[in-house]
Amino acid sequence: MRPAKAPPKIFDEDLLVLRRRRAAKREGSFLLDRCVADATERLLDINRNFEKVLMLGPKTMAHNLISRLPSEKIGKFTICETLEELPQASDFDLVLSLLRLQSTNDLPGSLIQLSQKLKADGLFIAAIFGGDSLAELRQVFYAVDEHLLGGLSAHIYPMANYTQAAGLLSRAGLNQPVVDTDRFTVCYSRFDTLISDLRDLGETNVLIERRKTPFSRRYKSDLETSYKQLFSREDGKLNCSYEILWMTGWKPHESQQKPLKPGSATMPLEKGIKDAAKTRK
Repeated sequence: MRPAKAPPKIFDEDLLVLRRRRAAKREGSFLLDRCVADATERLLDINRNFEKVLMLGPKTMAHNLISRLPSEKIGKFTICETLEELPQASDFDLVLSLLRLQSTNDLPGSLIQLSQKLKADGLFIAAIFGGDSLAELRQVFYAVDEHLLGGLSAHIYPMANYTQAAGLLSRAGLNQPVVDTDRFTVCYSRFDTLISDLRDLGETNVLIERRKTPFSRRYKSDLETSYKQLFSREDGKLNCSYEILWMTGWKPHESQQKPLKPGSATMPLEKGIKDAAKTRK
């Protein structure tokens, strides 16, 4: 049997750690706050308390989430800032990861690793950036690279789409996989504010194949000018698209609902279609 191939190295992991440490010293991120608010609503909608919770993410975000939930909703809380810090235990009722996994070199393996930390009937929730995020910025980078450098450079990393995210949940061995999308547009008064928001996340360029030399003053000026020309609104503000994919699944347990076996339906498909047509009339 051939040994499994190691996943390709897309991200500079040492640089990513450094960027995230710097981000932790900044004022915070509205994108992380949005995820915390969304995660809070999702947990409150579930009629269950979680006695033992594992969270992958910055400590400030974890404390923010805890402060929003009733004390009985969350019990013992373990916080890990990196996958390397994950505990040995595999008896967690809930595993959470908010805007952390999109920059891992092995997303499928990371999801499997996290799902293995759940006990039976435990819940997994993750938020990652989806493929429609920063579509405008990506297009502007391409245009300026072509104009000034005569070719494209790596700036914004590839991101999973809806279909890929659903497949990854199933691959991780989770039941009842659900993926839903939070798409929104932010209007920036200044281009620098957009870049600052990415720095707040520690999500500026950490691609291994990135251009290592600093941007020239002209490059930065052309980048901002092109963005304004292509994506400014009538009021002068700049549109920027974000997409957050929410991935949810449950660790298998005998009490969970199971899909019907093929051929077990008691009503012919044709009859069901006719009955539905009659109802619409």
